[in-house]
Amino acid sequence: MAYMRKIPDRTMFRETLVDTLSRETDSSLQKYQSLFVGGNSLTDLLKYELLTIFFSPVPGALGFLLRKVFYRLLLAKVGRGTIIGPYVTLRCPGRIALGNNNFIDNNVVLDAKGAPSYIHLGDSVLIGKNTILSCASATIIIGNDVSIGPGCYIRAGIGPVKLGSHLTIGSHTTIISGNPGYQRLDIPMKRQLGSVEGIIIGDDVWIGVGVRVLDGVKIGAGSIIGAGAVVLEDVPDYAIVAGVPARIIGSRTTEKSRRGF
Repeated sequence: MAYMRKIPDRTMFRETLVDTLSRETDSSLQKYQSLFVGGNSLTDLLKYELLTIFFSPVPGALGFLLRKVFYRLLLAKVGRGTIIGPYVTLRCPGRIALGNNNFIDNNVVLDAKGAPSYIHLGDSVLIGKNTILSCASATIIIGNDVSIGPGCYIRAGIGPVKLGSHLTIGSHTTIISGNPGYQRLDIPMKRQLGSVEGIIIGDDVWIGVGVRVLDGVKIGAGSIIGAGAVVLEDVPDYAIVAGVPARIIGSRTTEKSRRGF
């Protein structure tokens, strides 16, 4: 299986969020700044607090305008025509770049904590309500003309997540890179370094509702992933897959598939 191909040295320990919070050398304020602000200076903290407190909850067109103007002071980039809805959570916003004509809907979480992680969105990216993009110690890169439905969870754990252009991702889909290690019995699994291959999704892919994509998978260009599928292995270009685990049930290159399936 694709997600089992690479086995790193499990003698390496993985630092968890609990470890970060338990550091006695850091004050509570320093821990907060590390996890939420992404900067150590008092100026960074005040800017983050003031802008998110006053502008995040503002509804309507006024809120869109205020966030577009003032969130440029927080984010690494805010492109032309980009709209950020109310109650969007930004963690370490200096590592988040938004392209042109993006739409970030209400209650989305963009979490780039865990250096050297970052989140980069191309142009014309739509992210639906309550979707979470989260980094632990890797990156999330999204191409152009991508629609991500509401309630999705995309996490770059140890390996990167790279999504191509012209994608449609159905609601409540989960894309998670990184698997826990489990080879050693003397170390808790959550502290073992697992697979670190990451996930790559090619251009022009259609992913149905409630799909699960696991670490080490590469989904080829032009493919279709049926609703509810659990993708454990690589998917060829233009393949149609479905099921648990996902299996190839057709190809877009055949005449039958072009007539409908």
